[in-house]
Amino acid sequence: MSDAPPRASEFRTVDPCAALSNSLTQVGEVLKLLEADQYQSTDLAAFDSSIGAHVRHCLDHVQSLLDRCPERGVTYDRRRRGTAVETDLQVGREELARIARQGDALEEPLDAEISIYAIVTPDRPEQPFTSTLGRELLYVFLHTVHHLAIIRAQARSLGFELDPELGRAPATVAADRASRP
Repeated sequence: MSDAPPRASEFRTVDPCAALSNSLTQVGEVLKLLEADQYQSTDLAAFDSSIGAHVRHCLDHVQSLLDRCPERGVTYDRRRRGTAVETDLQVGREELARIARQGDALEEPLDAEISIYAIVTPDRPEQPFTSTLGRELLYVFLHTVHHLAIIRAQARSLGFELDPELGRAPATVAADRASRP
């Protein structure tokens, strides 16, 4: 193993909670680079949403999972659109730190069964599904990685050079590495 520091997509664990924590840390590292106007700008080439909107969207998903309770399960489709998290850089940083701390304190077993409610088609009500905490942590982790890819592209359009593996799925990085001679 190399003594070089790990790249953005190198995870030293298979724990989805730790992977999610790592991806939230990566979001925070990007936010440290930004000015307030860059965080809320919707004038980025080829992007209709601001970096702040993507941060809010990711945090809403994580918070939905962390706030679940047996009576109502998890509903990712009910999000808090238009909040200060997507327009105020400092609020975004604070909310990211708060949610990351809450996620780090999670102690439930990964095989704990949870109910998920999702709108699968716009003309039907929410449908119930059964999942596990581990599976849903994996989902919000991969969802955050996906949005990190968009945030990375937006940051690049602002002139920032970020780790080329930031926002790339671990499976993609692994496949690329396996194909190298």
